[in-house]
Amino acid sequence: MNKLKLTLLMSLAVISYKTQAQSPTSAALNFNVFTKGDATLSSHESEGPIAIGGNLTTNQYQISFESKLGVYKVKDLSIGLAVRGGVKLGSGALMVNGNNYVKIGNCTPDGNGADKVKVWYKDNNNATSTIHITGASKEYGANPMIKINANVGTFNLNADNITNPVCENVFTQGANPIDIDGAFTKFASRSTQLAALADNLPILDQNGKVNPNAPMGPYLKKSDILSNPKIKVDPNKINVLTVSAEVWQIISNSNVEGMPQGYQQGTTSYNGPFGLIVNIVNYDTFASKGEELKFPQFGGISSDKGGLVLYNFPDAKGTVKLAGNTEINGTIFAPTADLIKNGSNNINGQVISKSLVHQGGEIHFFPFLPSIAEPVTPKLTVAATPTCIKDVPYVSYNVTANFNTSGESAQIEWINSNGKVIHTNNSQPLNGTIIFPGAAVDANGVASAYPGWHQASAGKWEPITDIFSSLLDPGATIRVTVGTSETVGITYPQSTATCRTSPSVSLPVKIAGFNATKVNCDVQLKWKVTEASNFSHFVVQRSTDARTFTSVGQLNYTAANNDYIYTESPFSVENSPAKIYYYRLEQVDLDGSVEYSSIRSVEAGQCDSRLSVDFYPNPVVDQINVKSYSAVTKLEIISMAGKKIYSATPANGQNEIKVDVAGFQQGTYIVNVTNSEGQHSSKILKR
Repeated sequence: MNKLKLTLLMSLAVISYKTQAQSPTSAALNFNVFTKGDATLSSHESEGPIAIGGNLTTNQYQISFESKLGVYKVKDLSIGLAVRGGVKLGSGALMVNGNNYVKIGNCTPDGNGADKVKVWYKDNNNATSTIHITGASKEYGANPMIKINANVGTFNLNADNITNPVCENVFTQGANPIDIDGAFTKFASRSTQLAALADNLPILDQNGKVNPNAPMGPYLKKSDILSNPKIKVDPNKINVLTVSAEVWQIISNSNVEGMPQGYQQGTTSYNGPFGLIVNIVNYDTFASKGEELKFPQFGGISSDKGGLVLYNFPDAKGTVKLAGNTEINGTIFAPTADLIKNGSNNINGQVISKSLVHQGGEIHFFPFLPSIAEPVTPKLTVAATPTCIKDVPYVSYNVTANFNTSGESAQIEWINSNGKVIHTNNSQPLNGTIIFPGAAVDANGVASAYPGWHQASAGKWEPITDIFSSLLDPGATIRVTVGTSETVGITYPQSTATCRTSPSVSLPVKIAGFNATKVNCDVQLKWKVTEASNFSHFVVQRSTDARTFTSVGQLNYTAANNDYIYTESPFSVENSPAKIYYYRLEQVDLDGSVEYSSIRSVEAGQCDSRLSVDFYPNPVVDQINVKSYSAVTKLEIISMAGKKIYSATPANGQNEIKVDVAGFQQGTYIVNVTNSEGQHSSKILKR
């Protein structure tokens, strides 16, 4: 599928399946620098808070912003620097200004490339001074260090080793931990989603005209761009431009018209319609040639508009290197790439990357503000109820969705228990009543066919196995498709006293109250003859799948007897008993013709011999043997006080286990055994 088609589909998905819109960078909690892994802060500064998911290497650097702009607080203190791992103190001092605080996850690392550090809440003379973080064996004023340009008094005595320590992992602890791993999972998805948005921002020539050879992006070849290009944004929508890194590199300057007004540093709220997404693709191919990316000089995108622009690197998996001296006004969004910031140019926006080496220019505090709705996974909810209407079997159904279904219709596929599609109804409404496949009505609305039945002659119906009869078996489903699909189970509607879902036939015998019940793990069938003519006998038939029946007994009819009972013991007699048995009566006339009753079922439940587990000897002295019908997956022995005395997870396929209990104290124990069929518990007596 080409890019244009894919992006069109995805943009339609965004429109159709809207959820609550958020900024694509919202999981960064408005931190201005947010890395999943390590960060090296070599020179210059960040004018916004920093969160690092790995280790931090420090050098001469500063983090400077007013604490009133803080986006993440612990006990009312704005956190200017949060590190999940440890700190490698390089050279000089990393200064944290603006009355902002620091959190370090691991101050005593062991061999992970970081230093053991000491936090000085007071100086060598025990005086309240600026808070220093030095090497564990260094003095208060020794470089390299991290220096918090505030003291305990500045923080209203809310910063010390007990109340609010520097050495605390706010990524795993506290009331609101920073979920950096979850954030980057979301970022990867959001980056892909942004890349799939349809381009709607053409790059024009210097006269404002569309290039007829490349009227709309993606712009992937150098020839797509004319000299001195111009861009006109729509201030009332999200603007999307996709370019290759190679094309981006050759745009030395461009005028951008239509940009709305900007915002002050540290602004975190915005409800305007505008946003500019620039997808920079094919970056790894560009980087393989040894290139570093230089941004164009944009007239019209000033630094105060950095919070409205995002540069997305969706397919960059290696290292993105940014160079040059032209300001980058917008967020660098490279969640699957490492980032090296070279050059003297500033970034007026967030930096979100797997890792970061900051060794040139400054990073200014402009979180990305515009909200862009995420596509949600389309889902159907289907309710299906069997029903009988005027002696015809139907299924009443209702389809709801978490997306717009206006003007849509449904496809309904009828699937048997073997997964085979038996019948399909197309172009159905999203709610209604649909006739069961194999059933039919005549022009007068009278039932003329039933699934699993054949009309041999007038008034004479015979049960058959046809294409539709398999839908009568347990496990049948319908699959409903409206863009996406949902499958639900169905059952054939039962006949009632006022509505039949099988043929009304003249039987040699009429019975009532036919039922099958479980009595002491035997199956007992009961029925009553209400009318008989030229009738011979009943044949009791049993099945494990409700399709193939085997005769298991016969009861002759006598006019003097109206009540019949048949009892058998399949759960204990059969070598491999089924979990469910199905029964029907074959009703045989004197002339040999037969009719069949409706089907009844009985579930094994606890009567299933496969749940049985033998324990011997019991009482036991030295060793108890546990023997299960099927493989044992878990065995536990519990004292009567509830204490677990023994536990084992046997090897695959093992159904006999010997347990040495010689060391157990005398008394009663409970043995819990789990096998393929369920759990079985029994008491044993240890002597």
